[in-house]
Amino acid sequence: MSRYRFRLESVLRVRRVQEERSRAELAMARLAELEAQKATARRVGLLRRMTDEGLPNGTSDEWANQRARSDRMAAAVTASQVAALHAAELSQRRLEDWERAARDLRALERLDERQREEWLVEQSREEQKVLDEISPRKPR
Repeated sequence: MSRYRFRLESVLRVRRVQEERSRAELAMARLAELEAQKATARRVGLLRRMTDEGLPNGTSDEWANQRARSDRMAAAVTASQVAALHAAELSQRRLEDWERAARDLRALERLDERQREEWLVEQSREEQKVLDEISPRKPR
């Protein structure tokens, strides 16, 4: 009895590695997206607290310094929002890459299963032929 061997085993191994790599890249992208969202929320909170404090009652230099800080914080919030948007887009692309890799892997796995089932059926037929040849026939 011959042993089953999937002719595309090396391709299947490569597809598994690709799917695992895509899954890891997706996880990293989602983590980066979450971190970007947290950074944005933190900066928005700081900007809100700054605006709630209002402008200082002191000198024009204090007022200008406070205004410059508020402007820098607003710019940081905008940059953080852009970074969060880019992280979300990257996460979406990584999800699509992983879905494609998983679909390709499933297709090869189904082919392997089908071929294994066909091999098992053929092996059963061969065994039955051998058993039929070995067993004595009863006269009729």
